Amino acid sequence: MKLLTVILFLFTFTANKINETNDELAKKLIEEIRFVKYNEEFDEDDFFRVNNLLIEYEIAGRFDFLKNSHEYKESIHELFNSTNETKRVFAYRLIGIIQDVDFNDELIDRINSDESSLLKTWSTMAVMANKVSSASDDLFRILSSSSSGLPLDILIDKYVAYDTKAVKSSCWKFIDSKDISEQVMAIQILANFEQDVNLQNKLLEFVEQWEDEYKGWVISSMALQKMSQLKPILSEYYEIEFLKGIIIEALEVSSSKEDNIYAEELKKQN
Repeated sequence: MKLLTVILFLFTFTANKINETNDELAKKLIEEIRFVKYNEEFDEDDFFRVNNLLIEYEIAGRFDFLKNSHEYKESIHELFNSTNETKRVFAYRLIGIIQDVDFNDELIDRINSDESSLLKTWSTMAVMANKVSSASDDLFRILSSSSSGLPLDILIDKYVAYDTKAVKSSCWKFIDSKDISEQVMAIQILANFEQDVNLQNKLLEFVEQWEDEYKGWVISSMALQKMSQLKPILSEYYEIEFLKGIIIEALEVSSSKEDNIYAEELKKQN
């Protein structure tokens, strides 16, 4: 009983320390909001300095103190619409951390605008942080474009996790797109979810239909889905040099013993 009392005391003490730390961070951020609002020369160096504080605050959690502060309420609209791009970045970052849903509609407009890649990165992050399911198709289009200049690997990981139902719906909507990059993204994302017979049937179609340069994406999706009975399908493409590695990988993770044995045979040939 004494041990339990000590544990509870330590837990309460630690929780209080976290809350105190969070409140202190919020107070520092309120000072930074004032600084950003009145500093006409606020630039990227300033943003990245403040962003370190934002990261600490995000980890600490509990955002009500900052969200309900006078400084945030009085400044956020001005920062959001500032002609200074870096101030807008700061606004998007704040909105995403606090998950201020009042800006959702405007954020969707911003992710579809011609803003810079830095601005789009953080407006996209804010949309996903706010779980704006209605933006899923827009996000899909943006993230499937290699010319967007965005950190796609990071953002796609966030996209997959932000709203599973909406993401799956978007992927199925684009899986038969005329744009191959949209098709590739659709199958890759869907393959990361649970095994899906409908998806696997699509992959069997695509591995035959797509040009050789894109077949690797199909085969890697087969591997993610742990599809079986792949030997008669993939043996046809093993002579394509750049597909050998991913073919062996798909065969190795298959639940089919025949596929596993074939993978070993292929490795011995190399």
